[in-house]
Amino acid sequence: MKKLFLLATLILFTLLWPVLAEEQASPQPPQPAQEQSYGSVEERRIMESLAAGGAPFAREREELENKKKELKRLEGEVDKKIEQLNQLRVRLEKLQEQKNIEEQNRIGELAKIYEKMTADKAAAALGTVNQDLAISILGKMKIKSAAKILNNLDREKAAKLTATFSDPDTR
Repeated sequence: MKKLFLLATLILFTLLWPVLAEEQASPQPPQPAQEQSYGSVEERRIMESLAAGGAPFAREREELENKKKELKRLEGEVDKKIEQLNQLRVRLEKLQEQKNIEEQNRIGELAKIYEKMTADKAAAALGTVNQDLAISILGKMKIKSAAKILNNLDREKAAKLTATFSDPDTR
């Protein structure tokens, strides 16, 4: 009895197989979508976009990725520019330091020149130069020579130079 049942099932299966295979191969017509209620127009747009494969979101995602790449590129350029500016700043600081050293050397040489002059001629010449330069020159001179020159300067000019020279914030 079991054998007969198996044989009948096998025959039935063999006869129905081509029909079943054809049904699975043919695409099913789309089932009508059930009407859904949405809370807003935006919710409906989003849900329909998702149902359609999310094409707008894929495009937005691609745009975001492109913008991220562009930002990374720009960030790299900014980092390069910052590095270049830092190198220029260091170079400028070195040049400024070198300029200051050269300026101090020239002021030292001028101080030696003024020391070799007579006090009245040095006072006349020092009275006509910029006050900051005059203070720098007097500061590099020997105290005795600077005193003689200040003694020969106009009182007001000597007082201004002395007051400025004694103020550490102006030097």
